[in-house]
Amino acid sequence: MKSKIPVIILCMVTLLCLGLIYGYSIFVKPLEAEFGWVRAETSLTFTISMITMCLGILSGGRFNNMKDKPFITLIAGAALIAAGFLMASKTQTILTFYIAYGVGVGFGVGLAYSQLISVGIRLIPGKQGMLSGILMMCFGLGALVLGSICNTLIAAIGWRQTFWFLGIIFGGLLVIMGLCLQLTCKNKEKTAQIMPDQVGDFTSTQMLASADFKFFYLWLITLSAAGLALMGHIAPCAMQIGATSSSAAFFAGLTSASNGIGRLLFGTAYDKFGVKRTVNYISVLFVAAAVIAAIAVSLASIPLLGIGCVLVGMSFGASPTSSSALAIRFYGPRFFSSNFGFITTHLILAAFLGPYLAGMLYTSSGTYVTTFYCVIGFSVASVILARLMLGFAKRRMPVL
Repeated sequence: MKSKIPVIILCMVTLLCLGLIYGYSIFVKPLEAEFGWVRAETSLTFTISMITMCLGILSGGRFNNMKDKPFITLIAGAALIAAGFLMASKTQTILTFYIAYGVGVGFGVGLAYSQLISVGIRLIPGKQGMLSGILMMCFGLGALVLGSICNTLIAAIGWRQTFWFLGIIFGGLLVIMGLCLQLTCKNKEKTAQIMPDQVGDFTSTQMLASADFKFFYLWLITLSAAGLALMGHIAPCAMQIGATSSSAAFFAGLTSASNGIGRLLFGTAYDKFGVKRTVNYISVLFVAAAVIAAIAVSLASIPLLGIGCVLVGMSFGASPTSSSALAIRFYGPRFFSSNFGFITTHLILAAFLGPYLAGMLYTSSGTYVTTFYCVIGFSVASVILARLMLGFAKRRMPVL
């Protein structure tokens, strides 16, 4: 086990770097200032990158099940990310930028993410929940940790040179990571261990046909859509109720940090308390987060909004951790990479549903109160879906 700790640490560092994809907003103003692009055009880049990232995760998972070669997939990811950043640094048109950053970087991050998570959580058998929480925490904190560094670089050398620098560093780091994982995980079966509450391995076809998967997938959509809606609007929401711009930025950072903590917290909870209790904890926290945030906005209470930010971030962090932890418990480790890829596609729907709905409600009402009330509706739906998911899963897995 001790020999794998350096590999786990390197995996954490790599995912921290790749998590910068969530911090795309730091590049928006420099791009708009140079080219005169409007916010709708620059915002579309983030949507494209989220969609292609999910497709990259799906593709990487399918390849990993056919050919367990982490080095090949990570080299492909490294090439796409490096080429995407370098091409973006030379861009002169919005279409070129969509292709370079949105497609190249987004798909490359997805390929690398699928390998780092699927291989990383097998490094210490029996601790998949904790490991998935740690790794996903690093990915979730990437924008927060590296955002200030990139802002400093942009101010010092410009966004074009910053993109060039990121492409070289991230590409090289993934090559090193690929070599380490290839040497550490020569045999997939040596690192895989069936969980105590698991009854068999499901192929992706079998998983998609199972009754519990349908409710599992919808449950993840409600968690992620609500989380993305709140996280994407928390700063302007704070300013609307009287917070200063610096306080609004603090609330955004607080939500992001809580997101990372939630990933680790619930990943560990799955190992310690089991599926049923952890899912129930997530449901309670989600409802509490939605209600407190809605009250804070209704009363224009900035301190209460701070509490809401913490709870919102933590409940949103439960979604990606649940994706991996429940995938391996419900459907087994053998086809995990492919199954995890299919499960992650829920983010595509959530990315459209949550932020779009929040923006539409704000546009129609002129206030975020209706948005937060809608999130309460999501939280109630998540409780119902969680009960249905656990009920169907228990029919074939008596111990949850």
